[in-house]
Parts: sequence; C-alpha cells; structure tokens
Amino acid sequence: MGEINWRDNWDSALEEAKKENRRILLELYMDGCPHCTHLHTETHVDPGVIQAVNSKFIPVRLDGRKNMDIVKKFNVTGAPTTLVFEADGKELQRFPGYYSPADYLKQLEKAD
Repeated sequence: MGEINWRDNWDSALEEAKKENRRILLELYMDGCPHCTHLHTETHVDPGVIQAVNSKFIPVRLDGRKNMDIVKKFNVTGAPTTLVFEADGKELQRFPGYYSPADYLKQLEKAD
C-alpha cells in the first residue's frame, strides 16, 4: 500500500469526490507544529491508517498558513485539524489534534 495518496488541491479533490461519490478527508497542518509532525510521521504511516484512508476517502493535506481561505471557510482554529466531508462538500466531522493510529481509525469509523 505504501503511503496515503494525499492531494494538495481542495477544489480538484472536491471534483474527484463528486465523480467517485467518495468522502473527503481534509487535514490542515502547519510547518513546525510538533503535533502535526507526529500525526504525519507516526499515524499517517500506519498500514491500517493508510489502507482506511486510501480506500474510503479522497485525502487532502494542506498547510494552513498557505491556505488561509480554506482555514477561514471551515472555521479551523488550530493545527492539526482533520475534517471529513461528504462527496458534496458537506462537513460530517472534525477531530483536532494528534491521534495515535488506533484512535485515528476510531475517529474515521465515526464518519462511516
């Protein structure tokens, strides 16, 4: 499986989600944020997390500082923040902060 197939553009991910009728997983992070780094280097490399994210979602990972329009649009106040959306862009769930692989998978299951 390798790694999560992150997209880096919200609009094209939304189009892809609509075409494939799949949910979107959006992670907003900031460079230099320790919790963001742990999430990316510990949780996102877990084989179970990789499999779940790639099979169930269109994953998007954006630097919040470089995407303030998205941060403001979804009223995100901290990093990292992970949001789950329906294929039409309607927010279903958000879970801010760092999660271990097991806890991250539990959060993803809540969106099912």
